Amino acid sequence: MVPLRKIVTAALGAVFLLACPNAAAYAVVTAPETRPSEPALAKGYTYWGYFTWNDKTDAWDYMQVGANDTKQLPADGDVYGFRWALVVKEPRLPRADGDFDAICGSEQRGDSEKRVAFVLDYGSKADAEEGDQVPAPRGVCAVADDKFTVQQALQTVAAVRTGNGGLICGIDDYPSKGCGDVLADVQEPPADEQVTLALPGAETTPPDGASASPASDGSSATTEADTAEDGSGSTTTLIVAVAAVVVLAAGAVALRRRKS
Repeated sequence: MVPLRKIVTAALGAVFLLACPNAAAYAVVTAPETRPSEPALAKGYTYWGYFTWNDKTDAWDYMQVGANDTKQLPADGDVYGFRWALVVKEPRLPRADGDFDAICGSEQRGDSEKRVAFVLDYGSKADAEEGDQVPAPRGVCAVADDKFTVQQALQTVAAVRTGNGGLICGIDDYPSKGCGDVLADVQEPPADEQVTLALPGAETTPPDGASASPASDGSSATTEADTAEDGSGSTTTLIVAVAAVVVLAAGAVALRRRKS
């Protein structure tokens, strides 16, 4: 037989639920509210990363030697990338592909010369030093002596500032000061997105149907002569109008005299 205690307990529970339909809601134990954790802070480094474009993998490879190394001279057709970045974990790559034809395709080399393409990526606002304006990333072609190192070739197309040991500290005066820093308690920057390079010879063209200058065809140009003509025409019109009023007034006076 079922114990009397269990029967009474079940009956009381049923009566309680019938009397309080919402009681089940109070029986649900809710988990404590959780807040998203703050991004972890870590040590970071700012510097110009140095890379070479790998045509086989269509990707950037991190260079293990300095840009002024004389044992690994660039060859005609090589592409090198420099990226300014705040690095917390993995090296951050240039945000554009190393397209030699797009950068150096129109350049010709002479005897004992080589063409070296450069992708110069100055980073994002998250990488910028305080007070610095981030230049637009650009591609530039160096036609240099075939005995030049990467850094020497770069110096023919961009201003390069170096520090102790030949470390590249700035390119095109960016950043404006310092030579890379070690930063404590920084957040990892957001993921990079691809960018479009400013290329040699690229010019901003006006939209279709728009002229380069407002009056290139003379249709909307206003010269001093035009202004003078417009002024004299208005004066002539005013004189004619006044004369007409005078004539009409004189005619009206004469008509009254005849009637009287």
